[in-house]
Amino acid sequence: MVDQVQRPAQLGQALTQPLYQAILDALENEQYRKLDVVLALLHPSDVADLIERLPQNKREVLVTHIPKNALGDVLIELSDSMKESLISFIPTDDVAEAVKDMESDDAADIVQHMEEEQAAQTIEGLTDVQQKLLDYPEDTAGGIMQLEVLSAPKSWTIGKLLDYIRKRSDELPDNISNVFVVNYKRQLQGVISISHIVRYPTDALLQDIMTEDPYKVLPETSDTEVAQMFEKYDLNSCPVVDEENRLLGRITVDDILDVVLEQSEKEILQSAGVSGGEDLLSTATQTARSRLPWLVVNLFTAVLASAVVAQFADQIERLVALAVLMPIVASMGGNAGTQTLTVTIRGLATNTITAQNAFYLLRKEFLAGGFNGIILGVLLAIGTTLLYQDHMLGLVILLATILNHLFAALSGNLIPLLVNKFGKDPALSSGVLVTTVTDVMGFFTFLGLASLLLL
Repeated sequence: MVDQVQRPAQLGQALTQPLYQAILDALENEQYRKLDVVLALLHPSDVADLIERLPQNKREVLVTHIPKNALGDVLIELSDSMKESLISFIPTDDVAEAVKDMESDDAADIVQHMEEEQAAQTIEGLTDVQQKLLDYPEDTAGGIMQLEVLSAPKSWTIGKLLDYIRKRSDELPDNISNVFVVNYKRQLQGVISISHIVRYPTDALLQDIMTEDPYKVLPETSDTEVAQMFEKYDLNSCPVVDEENRLLGRITVDDILDVVLEQSEKEILQSAGVSGGEDLLSTATQTARSRLPWLVVNLFTAVLASAVVAQFADQIERLVALAVLMPIVASMGGNAGTQTLTVTIRGLATNTITAQNAFYLLRKEFLAGGFNGIILGVLLAIGTTLLYQDHMLGLVILLATILNHLFAALSGNLIPLLVNKFGKDPALSSGVLVTTVTDVMGFFTFLGLASLLLL
C-alpha cells in the first residue's frame, strides 16, 4: 500500500546574523573548512534562504559545499529559477543521489529544472514511482501530486489498519492526514481522516465509516483549479485519480501553499512588467534584459500619449493652465483603471467572473467609475475655479475627469477579459494597455473640451 521509504525531516540551527556573517567571511577568505562546518549546522531551509541572499558568484561556490545528506532538502526549498541556475554547478552524481531519497513530486520537480543531459543521467537512478510523475506537466495536479499514499481495502477493520501502520511506520509517507479506501482494482471508494479513525472501535470496518465519493481531481487538472478546490472546501489533502477512478496519488496542503505563493509572486511581478523568475541578486545585465521588453512597449505608449498632446500645442500655448492641469486628469484616470483592473484579474484568477455575471460586473464598474468621477471632478472644478478664477476651466476639468473615469472603468474591465479570451496572461499585459487608454483619453478629453469651450 506504501511505495517508498521516506527520509525523516532534518533539523538544524536557524540562520542567525552571526552565522550569516561567519559564512560571508568564510566565502570571502576562501575558508572552506569553516564553511563546511557552519553549513552543517544550518537547517536546509535556511541554507536555501542563504543561497538566495548571496550574489551569483558566491552561490556557485557555496552550493558545492552543502553537505550531501542535506542537499536534497535544500534543493526542494529553492525557487524554480534558482534551481535552474544552480543545479548545473552540482556534480550530477550528487544530485542523483539526493533525488533518490525525495518524495516523488519533489524528485520530478528537480529533474524538470535540469539541463537535458544532466536530467537523463539523473532519471536513470529514479525509482519507477518517481519516474511516473515526469509524464505530467509541472503546473497540473499530476505534476504536483505525491505518488506515495496510505491506502487500504474497504474490508479491513480499524484494528488491522492500525497494525499495518505500526509495522510499516518507517515506510509511510510524511504528513499522513487521510487513509484512502480502495477496492481490488485500486479504484477509490472513499476516504477516512486519521482523526476520524480513533473515534471508532477497532473492529469497525473501513467501508462502514469512510466518507464515500470524496473530492478528487484528474491528473490533467491545472494546479490553479486544485488550489481553488482546497480553498473552497477546506481540504488538507486530495486524491488524484485517473479516468477509471484508480488512485494515482495525493496532493497535500503544503503542495498547494507552494502553488499559491508562486502564483501570487508571479502576478505581483507581472503586473509591473517584470519577469516572474527574476532573481533579486542577478547581474545588472540579466536584470536589464528581463525588464527591457515592457519598457520598450511603455516607450511607444508614452509616444502615443505625447502625440495626442502635440495636436493641442497651440491651445496649450494660449492657456498655460492646461499644461498644469492635464496630468492630473490622466493620473487620476490611471489610478482608477488600475483599481478596476486589479479586481478583474483577481476575478479571472479565482474563476469568479463567468459569462453570466460579466455584464453585471461591467455595468457595476461603469457606474462606480462615473460616481467617483463626479465626486473627484467636482472637487477639482472647485479648486480650479478658485485658483484660476475661471468657471469654464472648472467645467472643462469636471467633464474630463468624469469621462476619463468612465474610460478607466471600461478599459480596466474589458481589456483583461479580452486578453484572457485570446489565451494570454492578463496580469502581464493588461496594465500597460489600461494605462495607455487612460493617458490618451485623459489628455484628449481635457484638451479637446478646452478647445471647444475655452478657445
